[in-house]
Amino acid sequence: MKKQLIGLLTAVFLFGTLSEASAVGVLFVKRFHSTETYQKIWIKSVDVTTAIQDQIASTQMDEVFHNDMNWRVEAFFVFPLPNKAVVTRLVYWYNGKRYEAAIRERRQAVREYEREVRRLLDPALLEHLGNNLFRLRIAPVDPNSDIRFEITYTELLTYDFGAVTYKFFLNTTALSPKPLQRVSLSIDARSQFPYKMFRSPSHGESTAIKIEKLSDHHYKVVFGDENFYPDRDFTLKFETVRQGFQVNVLTYKPVPSDSFGTDSFYALWVTPPDSLAPDEIIPKSIVFVADVSGSMEGERLSQLKEAMNDFLDHLQPKDRFNIISFGTNVMPFKSDLVPATPENVSNARTFVFQLYAVGLTNIDLALQTALSQSFGDSTLNTIVFLTDGYPTWGEMNIAKIVEHAQNWNTADARLFTFGVGDEVSKPLLADLAYGNGGYPTFITGDDSIALMVGHLFQRISKPVLTNLEISVAALQRWDWYPKTLPDLFWGSQVLELGRYRNSGQFTVTLRGKIKSDTLHLNQVAFFPDTSGGDRFVPRLWAQKKINYLMGQIQIYGEKQELVDQVIDLSLRYGILTPYTAFISNPNNSPGTGISGDKSGPLPKQFALFQNYPNPFNRSTQISYTIPEGSGAISVSLKIYDLTGKLVKVLVYKRQKPGFYSIVWNGTDHSGLEAASGVYLVVLDAGAFHQSRKLILLK
Repeated sequence: MKKQLIGLLTAVFLFGTLSEASAVGVLFVKRFHSTETYQKIWIKSVDVTTAIQDQIASTQMDEVFHNDMNWRVEAFFVFPLPNKAVVTRLVYWYNGKRYEAAIRERRQAVREYEREVRRLLDPALLEHLGNNLFRLRIAPVDPNSDIRFEITYTELLTYDFGAVTYKFFLNTTALSPKPLQRVSLSIDARSQFPYKMFRSPSHGESTAIKIEKLSDHHYKVVFGDENFYPDRDFTLKFETVRQGFQVNVLTYKPVPSDSFGTDSFYALWVTPPDSLAPDEIIPKSIVFVADVSGSMEGERLSQLKEAMNDFLDHLQPKDRFNIISFGTNVMPFKSDLVPATPENVSNARTFVFQLYAVGLTNIDLALQTALSQSFGDSTLNTIVFLTDGYPTWGEMNIAKIVEHAQNWNTADARLFTFGVGDEVSKPLLADLAYGNGGYPTFITGDDSIALMVGHLFQRISKPVLTNLEISVAALQRWDWYPKTLPDLFWGSQVLELGRYRNSGQFTVTLRGKIKSDTLHLNQVAFFPDTSGGDRFVPRLWAQKKINYLMGQIQIYGEKQELVDQVIDLSLRYGILTPYTAFISNPNNSPGTGISGDKSGPLPKQFALFQNYPNPFNRSTQISYTIPEGSGAISVSLKIYDLTGKLVKVLVYKRQKPGFYSIVWNGTDHSGLEAASGVYLVVLDAGAFHQSRKLILLK
């Protein structure tokens, strides 16, 4: 039987961790259709190609594994990616040919994968395990054969106190039964500003690495070895020359083959100076509000105390602070904010040591006490609020608690909320934070309270600029994220991603406050009208918007309109999400429903034809054309109801010129029958857009 191939990439949040997650990856196999225990097989080679522009990196990972067993196996490959990485491409090699996946709605792709497994047609499935861990399943794999695939991802590199870090998870110690036959990394790094430092902390002393300076703005790195057993990840660090506050802008204008529409995209980030004089750091007035109700007993209370001691460690000499613990009632360290003197900090540690968990959860009274502190006019006023439950005493109406907090917050204090565990009111904590200039963080059972809260204290320990606003005179910019810019702290950055319509040279103005003074920073930036640019910018923008929507889903549940927006962004920008999948079917296996007529002359123009039959009650055929000369372009064919809700994605892939036809069987993306009514079929092919009405009768 001639085998056909389906390469499938699917995201499913299973929220868990893997002890071997800090590696480039490991492949487990077992005899096909058996109950045997999985075992590891040989990682034959790893070849990595990375392009870095300023702080954005695009990495292609090409890996080959070898099944040296004498029987057919099913396999799964587990690998991690950096926290901010976005998977954008899957390629699966079969019989020496390279097949690239297209993206689809997840449940549809999973059903096709499972069908093809039963037919032994070589499918491959990649699942998202949570925490940016992934699992690629491949079945069946022939005996004594290679398994090869490519995975491409884009990430915004981490900036921390002047240095930018790129990391590739290379550590495979004890994961491969024998050394890698070959490993190679090729990195091309460019920057708008001159590099002043460029090195590899992990492999800089090795003869296997070559770092070549091509210019002040351009470096190349080559690392390679044979018979290789890595014992650490590969890291690269670099710094660029900056004077004062720096504004960077990268843009992208879609080309006809893109599926992004015609609006352009920009990434704009602001970086503070490399060093600060003590008088340039804004003093803080900060209050830590800690839930010590009965449910915090045990490990949670221990971690909370560790977090509070970390909070005290990050205080600066000119800061003022207080700690307020609460259960049924409140118990503050002091009645009001006190200077961060050594004596007060020492006494606060004693207060923390003596805390114990008891009582109910009086959130309203705790907020009132915190917001009544004597915050200053020239300080950064901040409240960190942590709880593991719903309000169970005092005011328990969520809307009223939120209203009270906004009325009491006369000092414009930033409110950062932390919810611990699953039994918290996420809408309450989100509304409190977003309504008072902060953001919420939700800590799951496996996360460390001390670590998560400590990260916040590290970020906000040295405030530089507050009340940030970015404006670009005369530029028609819209749909930017984040919705509200956070304060800028020393050693951190502020990033904004958005869209724009017009072009030219415009003045970018950054406004903010340094203590009681107002700062205006102006820099001229060019927003081009010509197609092209940095293609990863639209994907970073889309990922930022998806993250925003996923946050809304986490707080308010899987509202269909939110899920549909995530699916639409994922399909248009080729980004893996929990609701979508990459799927490749080069031999056009049965069940896809797509056909292309390659005989006869090619069409002369784009067209979406009226479906037939129409009206229909079981299925209808939809046809369209892609004209000669247009090349392979991104094509999407989607069904919407009259409210604009996405019902099903029929096509989402790159297609060459020709005549195409697909059958819609009247089901939605979950496989459920759609209700009788009028629907729209929408074709987007490059810059071409057309829609027609369909009538489903039952």
